Amino acid sequence: MTARPLFGRRRSPWPRLLAGLALVAALTHLAVVWAVPRFVMWRLATSTPASMRTPGVVNFPPMTDHTARRIVLPSPDLLYALCAIDLHERPMRIHADPKSPHYWSIALYADNADNYFVVNDRQAAGKPVDLLLVAPGAAAPADAAGVRVVRSPSRRGLLLMRVLVSDYAREQAVVEAARRTLRCDPA
Repeated sequence: MTARPLFGRRRSPWPRLLAGLALVAALTHLAVVWAVPRFVMWRLATSTPASMRTPGVVNFPPMTDHTARRIVLPSPDLLYALCAIDLHERPMRIHADPKSPHYWSIALYADNADNYFVVNDRQAAGKPVDLLLVAPGAAAPADAAGVRVVRSPSRRGLLLMRVLVSDYAREQAVVEAARRTLRCDPA
């Protein structure tokens, strides 16, 4: 003989268990979505040589080949230039005048790996890129007239310039000159 509850039917524990499981899954998902991009940027920053982590210093890594894996799946058709960004003390002035016959772009990334700004050869229309990068909440300096002001969502980040190369041996002088016009200076 089975025991019967005194007051009606006994409730199943499944709805509470499923609700608890859904809550744990949602919180885990949010934690991962927030933490993983920051971990990736932190890992990139700590695994690169100190010269590449110095804010305002532009780095010109060699042409990508099968051994290069600093960035995830780098393209062998692109030549890169990198600049660490630190806006804790002052804004940064970014200038480039690539005269490459091919595609080029300059992309800015926040400390959580969000891409928040891109300019490329078509948008620049043959004109030099002149940007003033300011920290979140900071006012643009009064002498910023004539310069495009870009507000960063974080105080640290990364600038990545890409220059398309169809034949590096033949175009080396042109594409190297294009990427070496990049400057990242404290404002």
